[in-house]
Amino acid sequence: MKWPRWISDIFARWKRGAGRVLHSSGRYRFVRLLGKGGMGEVWLAEKGGYAGFSKLMAIKMILTEKLKDQRTVEMFTDEARLVANLIHPNIVQVFQLGRTRREHFIVMEHVFGTSVLQLMERLQAKGVRMPTDVGVYIAARVLHGLHYAHNKHSREGKHIGIVHRDICPSNILVSFRGIPKLTDFGVAKATTSRVDDEGNIIWGKFPYMAPEAVHRRGTDRRSDIYSVGLVMFEMFTGRMAHNVGSTRALKSLLEETDHQERNVSEHLADVPAPLAAIILQATNPDPEHRFEDAAGMARELEQFLLQNFLFPDEARVSEFLAQHFPDAQKHRWW
Repeated sequence: MKWPRWISDIFARWKRGAGRVLHSSGRYRFVRLLGKGGMGEVWLAEKGGYAGFSKLMAIKMILTEKLKDQRTVEMFTDEARLVANLIHPNIVQVFQLGRTRREHFIVMEHVFGTSVLQLMERLQAKGVRMPTDVGVYIAARVLHGLHYAHNKHSREGKHIGIVHRDICPSNILVSFRGIPKLTDFGVAKATTSRVDDEGNIIWGKFPYMAPEAVHRRGTDRRSDIYSVGLVMFEMFTGRMAHNVGSTRALKSLLEETDHQERNVSEHLADVPAPLAAIILQATNPDPEHRFEDAAGMARELEQFLLQNFLFPDEARVSEFLAQHFPDAQKHRWW
């Protein structure tokens, strides 16, 4: 028997989870799946309330098959507790950590926009290069958010030593209003974390890992700076500095003599020399020769903009996105 199409559509949405309702100190109706990773998935959801109150949120959930893994659950709750108190315009806000009998979830700010990865893919498909002012502005704002996170203290006044450990193009969002936001602290480390794993497990995405992470020598805020440098390299050259898929391949690449000179410098030939110098300093294999902190790198980028009479802002980034994403014009005023 062939069902009418409208019934088939409802069944398909039910299988994907859209339309189901999550009850936990609030009512969230799932709208659509935004993304899925190794440990969880993120849904766009509508929070309902009194007198027609409605607000769109993002809900991150642990995959059902991962719920029996206590380590995954602890990392998930670590992320929520860590980010809940990170209040910064360039970090995605977390509002709630909750659980039901069958689910663990984090309620977060939903960013109406795109990731830097999607932006680069869109520009590459259209044969358009990332404008210098837009790319530098995005990187500088992310660095300001990182500096705040790196220097975060507990309510008791103790520095909690946050390191993101997963800076990459897919974890940098840019709203259609032109506001860059860092997201996904799922593998971040801090003194408050329950899971202490740095000596045993390598976290993050291989192409953006700092050498000290690959060699398990321990990471700090300069490791995140290195990753930001690699993201910038990719934004302005259209290619990955380290296009690898395993730690073994990355170790081999990093151990090559004069790798930095051959693989990075030559591809920055079309990038303004002062900007290329900033990227090279950020991606120095030796942490001691990188920027001391994210704020220092942000200042250098902002100084570069001023010296070249470039004055990007949220409006400039928003207008640029509207040129390349059909939905941007509609969402930029939300």
